[in-house]
Amino acid sequence: MVDAAAVTARLGAAGLAFGPPPATPAALRWGPLFDALDDGHDDDYVTAVELIYEGYLLHYRHSRVIAAPASARETTLLAGDFFYARGLRLIAARGDTDAVGLLARLMTACSQLRSVGGPFADDDALWAFTMGGLAALRRGTPAATVAGLFERFDAAAAGGAPFDVRRMARAEARRLKLRDAAPLERELSGDGAAGLRPSRRSAGSAAARAAGR
Repeated sequence: MVDAAAVTARLGAAGLAFGPPPATPAALRWGPLFDALDDGHDDDYVTAVELIYEGYLLHYRHSRVIAAPASARETTLLAGDFFYARGLRLIAARGDTDAVGLLARLMTACSQLRSVGGPFADDDALWAFTMGGLAALRRGTPAATVAGLFERFDAAAAGGAPFDVRRMARAEARRLKLRDAAPLERELSGDGAAGLRPSRRSAGSAAARAAGR
C-alpha cells in the first residue's frame, strides 16, 4: 500500500500558496484505485494522480485542500492550473508519454462533459477508467487499446445522440491488461450513468471556454 498520509501531506502542502486549508483533511480519491490496480506502491505516481485530480476539482467542483471563497474564482482557476501542471510534470519526468496523453484526453473529455452540463457521475466513470488505463499501460497494454474509450467518447459526442458514458467505460475496461480488474469493476458498477446529448462544438474549444471562465 502507498503511504496515504504522506501523499495527503504533499497534496495539502501544495495548496498552502493559494490559501488556508479547510478544516477537514483532504481525502484521497483516485490514487488508491490506481494503486490497487497497479500494485506498485508508487507514492510519487499516486501523488501525481491526486494533484491532477485536485486541479480538476478546482476548475469544476470543490477543492479538498484550499478553503477559498466562491468569489475567489480567479484564484481557484490559477490553483487548478498549478495542480494539474505539477502532477503532469511528475509523470512526464518519467518519460511516460502515453500516460501523459491519456490524462490529457481525460481532461478534454471532462471539459466536454462540463460544457454540456453532464452528470458528474460520468466524469467519475472516466476517471475510474483512466486509473485502469494508467495501470494497464504500465503492464504493457498498447496505448491505442487504452485510448479506445476516448475514441468512442469523441465519436459519440460528435454524433450528438444521447450516450451512456459508464456503460462505455465498463465495456472498454474489459480490454485492459490488469493484474486484478475487480477494484475497477466495483468502481464502475454503480448506476450513475445518464444519457447525454453533447454539443457539437469541439472538446478543444470547450476546454478553452472553461479555462476562460
